[in-house]
Amino acid sequence: MTGGGITGCAHSSGTVLEKLLKDEKYTKTRDAVVRYLAAYRVIEQNLGLFDRLARCRDVSDFMTVLYEGIRVKERVLEKLVEGVKKGEIKVAFSFDKPEDLARIFDFGLEYLNNLLELASEDPKTVGVLIASMALAYGGIWSVR
Repeated sequence: MTGGGITGCAHSSGTVLEKLLKDEKYTKTRDAVVRYLAAYRVIEQNLGLFDRLARCRDVSDFMTVLYEGIRVKERVLEKLVEGVKKGEIKVAFSFDKPEDLARIFDFGLEYLNNLLELASEDPKTVGVLIASMALAYGGIWSVR
């Protein structure tokens, strides 16, 4: 890092990236969305969503891809709970009961608004970082 920005990145990319990595409002948003998308990856096994998220050119593309992932949110969270109960899915942290995982892996409207706020500045940076982190997330995996 030099001069408050990321070397080799455009000013807006550096600002958005710094917000996603350091600003508490956005890091909480990022973490919640990454957890959900990691569950989506395990349940839906749709890597195409991550590829499309990383290729977003404008905020409209970003919203469309995000919509596709969120559209099945209830099903993903239900299957997550069922999969943990059956021993088909494992998570790397402790919880009181499997039903708690639906809350832990969920995210709401506030986080969606925060994410869209950043994506309106630089959808590609937001999409690439969120997709990469979700793919790299090691807190949930399939046993099958």
